[in-house]
Amino acid sequence: MDLRFEIVRDFGWFSENAAALAELESHAEFQNHYFSLPWLSAWLKRQEPLTKVVVCVVYSGESLIGMWPFVERPGLLGTKGLWPFVYDEANYFHPICRISAVPSLVGALKSLLGEFLFCWIPLMSQSFCTSFCDSRLDLKKLPLIHRIPIKTSLIFPDQGISFSDYWSQKAGSKSRKSFRYDQKALSKEGKVTIDLHDTFESIRSAMPASCLVEVESWKSQEGAGLYSIRGKRGFFFELLPQLAASQKARVAILRLDQRPIAWQVELLGEDSVGIHHLSYDRKWKRFSPGKQLLNHQLSLAWEEKRKIDLLPCNLEYKEKISGVVESVHEFHAFRKSIRGFLARRLILGNMKARRKIRRRAVKTKAIENMMRALEEK
Repeated sequence: MDLRFEIVRDFGWFSENAAALAELESHAEFQNHYFSLPWLSAWLKRQEPLTKVVVCVVYSGESLIGMWPFVERPGLLGTKGLWPFVYDEANYFHPICRISAVPSLVGALKSLLGEFLFCWIPLMSQSFCTSFCDSRLDLKKLPLIHRIPIKTSLIFPDQGISFSDYWSQKAGSKSRKSFRYDQKALSKEGKVTIDLHDTFESIRSAMPASCLVEVESWKSQEGAGLYSIRGKRGFFFELLPQLAASQKARVAILRLDQRPIAWQVELLGEDSVGIHHLSYDRKWKRFSPGKQLLNHQLSLAWEEKRKIDLLPCNLEYKEKISGVVESVHEFHAFRKSIRGFLARRLILGNMKARRKIRRRAVKTKAIENMMRALEEK
């Protein structure tokens, strides 16, 4: 095939090629919710005005078959590095592309290491990693760091059984009994409804309700809420309606007598859904409103025959209800030079120090819990 890659440094390229990007997204074997145009546009608006865009694109003849967006960031040792777009929000950073484009994308990435000291790809799906590694001949002589820091949980709808049968297989009898009790108990507190929002106007009108849930969520109390960081509320208030306008997002809100007590953000693909965020009002925790909403939405996705990705996170409950657990990969690729060698050593040293800190933190927490238990006894 007549394949060629280009390096694009003007964000205007995205709007000029919106139709080609939409065509690519509908036919690409490797999808990425986070590299659609609404995500890239909303995120770039909130970056520093002089943020530089670096995009690897691949064409087959005149057809766009691959797109991998990065931004320039200050690097180690007075140099500059490549970080992926949406690096502080996304759950995946592999490109949107056809399988045939992968070698050319890897070649484009290698060509950039003459200008940049390193390239960082934080989270890469298992399926893309296989093709990436098969095409890594161009990178094998470069210093690399390859880790598997996290996993993701997937559910593939089996149309031979209903979702309720699947749920029964995954949840034990005690869990099913507890779940039914929670549903019944919550219904006694008032009228329980679940609202679905999947249009621009509908999601925009629903966003204030999400604030009522987030402010009372345990995630917000721990600093892990969707709006915990300054500016993020405005970001998602702008982004989610725009995604819905492109049929790429859906918001579900569980209400008790019209009071929102749980909400979930879903990212929609051609035949897939990613559970980007789920939170609930901690005052209603004993009724498991988050679990009730998740169960309802998983059932809906099952009926729609969508592959369900619970997205990278090492949480036991996600693995328990999933059908497949896959590794998610991280790569650092460095320029082959003395600076590249030193940068690799510095990053490895930083990773080692972080592991030690985490081990100490876990140990300390375990000791504190044990002492608290002894005091209570």
